[in-house]
Amino acid sequence: MKRIILILLIALLVSSCKNKKSYPLLSLLFNNKITVILKATYASDRPLDYTEINNNQVFIDSIISGQEEINNSDVPPLSDLPFFLDIGEIRVSTKFPLSQLLEIDSQKKSEEFWDVLAPYRVVYCNAIYNTNLDLNNCIRNNGFLRYQFLMNGLGDVYPSIDVGSGIYLHGGIFFRSVFSGYARLGGNVYLGQFDGTRYAGADIIRYLSYDPELDTGTSSVLPSQLFPLHHITYPGTSDVFIPDEYIPTIIEFRFNLKENLMLHSFKDSASGEFFTFVGISDWKQNHQGQTNAGGNLLLRMRMYQSSMVSSLIIDGGTKTNRHYYAIYPINECSDGSCNRNELLPLSATPVRNGNDNVILNLMAGSYVLQCRYDDIYDGYPEKILSEIPFEITGRAMNVYINCSCGYSTATGC
Repeated sequence: MKRIILILLIALLVSSCKNKKSYPLLSLLFNNKITVILKATYASDRPLDYTEINNNQVFIDSIISGQEEINNSDVPPLSDLPFFLDIGEIRVSTKFPLSQLLEIDSQKKSEEFWDVLAPYRVVYCNAIYNTNLDLNNCIRNNGFLRYQFLMNGLGDVYPSIDVGSGIYLHGGIFFRSVFSGYARLGGNVYLGQFDGTRYAGADIIRYLSYDPELDTGTSSVLPSQLFPLHHITYPGTSDVFIPDEYIPTIIEFRFNLKENLMLHSFKDSASGEFFTFVGISDWKQNHQGQTNAGGNLLLRMRMYQSSMVSSLIIDGGTKTNRHYYAIYPINECSDGSCNRNELLPLSATPVRNGNDNVILNLMAGSYVLQCRYDDIYDGYPEKILSEIPFEITGRAMNVYINCSCGYSTATGC
């Protein structure tokens, strides 16, 4: 199978040079004022390998007798779990006041609110779900290779167009499908559909769209949390600012997928059987057998210019795979409009030994560096052990800071 995949990838990479409609990974870096980078990791820099995440196993939700029943005997290793993403487009908005999108109840209002930054559909996959390449939008458009960049910390260059100058307060990724390659109904393999093809697993977008405690009536009037997955630039955050002049600018969109996959279960009302699927760990919104299991996938949108960024080099680390260094703008949420610590960090990296901890692409500004720990062991480091302020005062700098993190589950630097 690996040999077949390699042959397919080589053929597709060659064909992409001949097909004017394809989007080579790096070509857009030289064509647009704005380049969009997409990452599906909690860590912005050097995320954990699959083998470092829970011993290469999907996390398992705690069980409530009678409400959940999980049989994990045949769950594949995390590195072998088929997973597919179908993204329709990415949008941004300059609109104020800040909004949870509740007022957008028509196509006209949506068009008035959003600027389309990336109007192109991209399909990502890590397994071949259809050998007919004419019907496989992932392999046909380099989605297999794109998936690797999505998960390795480098990020995928998402095909985009330029938008006008201004301060962008909102970002949104519009998911068409999020497909998990493991699902069971009553102990039997469940067949879902992705990209027009039947495949073992389930499209879990319906389960991730609303918080677990919401009833059907309430959720019916709320927008889906994945259409779009929404970022708000809160007061005190470094602005996503697009200048009038031609300055090549990168807008990075990042969401916590790779490190946070977890088995969930609920009783299917139609069959009376328990349905088990791989979703997102319930680190924030606790899932206890409800059909809805949303509220735990976050999005961070940030902007930087490559000619103006600096690097933070952190000494004092002790590697554990459950500790992280995380960075936030120092004044984010200072007006009480949000809880900074429940937002996805501006940047983050797993703690490694000594000074082998580098966070790239930081613009000048005032920040806090947190030492965080995955206390519940669900993949998300929700516990803050310490935080210290630091400044970046110029461009193209190496900023050095000492922060002992990883040696303790109770204290940090």
